[in-house]
Amino acid sequence: MGRAIVFPAKDKVEIQSYSPPPIKPNELQVRTEYSGISQGTEIWALTGKRNELKFPTIPGYQSVGIIEKVGADVTGFKTGQRILWHSSRLPDSWPETWMAAHVSHAAVPASGDPPPRVVPDGVDPIAAAISPMAAVTLRGADMLHYPIDSLVVVLGQGLIGQTAAQLAKLQGATVIATDLSPLRLKLSKQHSADIVVNPRQENLLEIVKSLRPAGADVVIDTTGRSEAFAECIDLLRLKGQFLMQGYYPRPVTFDFFATHLKRPTIAITCGIGDTDRVLELLKYGKLNLRPLISHVVPVAEAPSLYAKMAAGDSDVLGAVFDWSKGA
Repeated sequence: MGRAIVFPAKDKVEIQSYSPPPIKPNELQVRTEYSGISQGTEIWALTGKRNELKFPTIPGYQSVGIIEKVGADVTGFKTGQRILWHSSRLPDSWPETWMAAHVSHAAVPASGDPPPRVVPDGVDPIAAAISPMAAVTLRGADMLHYPIDSLVVVLGQGLIGQTAAQLAKLQGATVIATDLSPLRLKLSKQHSADIVVNPRQENLLEIVKSLRPAGADVVIDTTGRSEAFAECIDLLRLKGQFLMQGYYPRPVTFDFFATHLKRPTIAITCGIGDTDRVLELLKYGKLNLRPLISHVVPVAEAPSLYAKMAAGDSDVLGAVFDWSKGA
């Protein structure tokens, strides 16, 4: 008998006994080692703001584990391999979900969108367990064009913002990152951005203008604050690019006149990008995720950890459940 992290109702978290269904011929039986938490999607699910999910539900969409059994129709995988996977099939008695990765043992479809991926040798499995967050960022980055010597501003330095900054630097950009958390700004300065700004203490627009009087080439918002739209447009140069990388629970409205004067390209992204590319970036040290993981905790601590995240505790950045401890 295994265990699962369950949201039985709005704002409630439990650890429950759980047995996955027997695998089908096109599935893999997997024993989970680590599962990463999405502070955006999972908190929205916990608080009842993801309408496609019904309680009770098992959250999570980024887990790393070892294949214990391979279905008869599966090719390309073998027992003993470590894989990154995103969703598992639940028993028929559970409501439908596209997540269900916070389980100790799983029936994982061998194909899907995205499919499971073999974790390359040498990649830290804990870092791999949050690599889908970087893949979310990568999908957004692929929508942008970075001119040579770009100036990029990233609002918010959670995991999405930190990885957005790292990916922009890989493109040769100079990156300014903003956040209100001293801890997140410190980590960003060490691992992600060239310049960090607390907008409550410094004037971000003045800093941008001091470097590029015309404004930033690219602005990436990861805060999910609807009111940030106008600020992002102000920071842009004429014909700059604005990526809305966050999830916006409230309607976004904007001043069309002020916006169209800038003639920006506005991109909106959603979903996980190419996890293979992210795993390769980790393998060759191009992305640095492990220092951004602030919490690696036993599964038993899930209720208290989710409570911290729901309360907006900025000291929680990357968070991973360790299924080897008490699972």
